[in-house]
Amino acid sequence: MITIPGIAVGPGGKALASLGDEPIRPPTQIDVFVDYMCPYCRRFERDNGAEIQELVDRNVTGLVMHPVAILDRMSRGGLYSTRSAAAAYAVAAGSPEHFGAFNQALFTHQPREGSSGLSEAELAELAQQIGIERAVTRTFADNSFLETATRNTQAAIARGLQGTPTVLLSGRHQAPVLWEGERSLSDALSSMAAS
Repeated sequence: MITIPGIAVGPGGKALASLGDEPIRPPTQIDVFVDYMCPYCRRFERDNGAEIQELVDRNVTGLVMHPVAILDRMSRGGLYSTRSAAAAYAVAAGSPEHFGAFNQALFTHQPREGSSGLSEAELAELAQQIGIERAVTRTFADNSFLETATRNTQAAIARGLQGTPTVLLSGRHQAPVLWEGERSLSDALSSMAAS
């Protein structure tokens, strides 16, 4: 399994402290590296998000989301990729039951490349609309979450991340492999679990 830090996601989209918190650890794992300003990440979430969550809900696979910031240069100095990744980490820590909904909301309301991105107030409003408390949204600009987003991005790049979305599949006894959509996720994971 992959060791790059990220957000483990369990049934219903809830962020978990770790995959080991689940009663039965799934035989496979999906690691998804996303930048919330990346239009291809939005398309990936639209096309595959529900299927992935259904596989997680059935304990077919574990899921680790890796919000990264590689497109800050595309937000006119607004550092939107870093700020939105930090907000995702803040929600995972402070309101874990809302992580899945917040992840989807960031893609649904994705700013276009070349814009400054959503402001801190707009990110907070988006979060509050799905039930995240103000105590959590006030931490979006907290240095610890900005540092987490930066540190985890650097860790992913150091391990070879070249772009987003990057989707890696792994099994308990198999090294991670890049999934490029050539076969369905469920078929690829079933093959891994069987071997």
